[in-house]
Amino acid sequence: MFIAFEGPDKTGKSTSAASLSHDGTSIYNITKRRHEIMGLFEAEVPDLVVAYDRIDWLTHMVYRLAMPDRDWNDDRPRTVFAMPDTHLVFKLHEPKLVKGISDELYSTGGLAPVNDMYFYHADFLAKLNEERDYALFKTVSLMLVSNDVKAGTFDQQLVAFSSPVTDWAPVYSKTIRTDEDLLKLLRYEDQHRL
Repeated sequence: MFIAFEGPDKTGKSTSAASLSHDGTSIYNITKRRHEIMGLFEAEVPDLVVAYDRIDWLTHMVYRLAMPDRDWNDDRPRTVFAMPDTHLVFKLHEPKLVKGISDELYSTGGLAPVNDMYFYHADFLAKLNEERDYALFKTVSLMLVSNDVKAGTFDQQLVAFSSPVTDWAPVYSKTIRTDEDLLKLLRYEDQHRL
């Protein structure tokens, strides 16, 4: 099973990817070629979870559109590709809390435009995936992260889920709050996929 985590910094993508991966490590910034290689590996051992911490082309596009004036010092071309064998999980900040987050690259509140851009792309890709009969990604999920820096708390919950197997129901937002709960849902999807 492939799971790709996307979203702005400080949402716990790396932690989630490492905790769900079969070997406790994730693959950062997956490219088309590397995903093809991982597909050969997964075909031999299909029950293992391979987790990606970002999709190279998607991260590149969102950050550069959200921060068009920033000098990224990275002109490497990216190849856009579909991943119909992969569950795409967006982890996005609660909009009210993202304004209080800072790190070594961004000033306090600097991630807000990135977070907003990810909301647009998550909605767009989920709808496009549905229209294409789930030919782009296996599923598209949206986990809302409450990273309250002032209070020192971190929480997450599933708030949207697009799947050909499971109809979205608001009850999921109360039950899917951990990486393990998310993994159970995605395993159910894989087991019931036609």
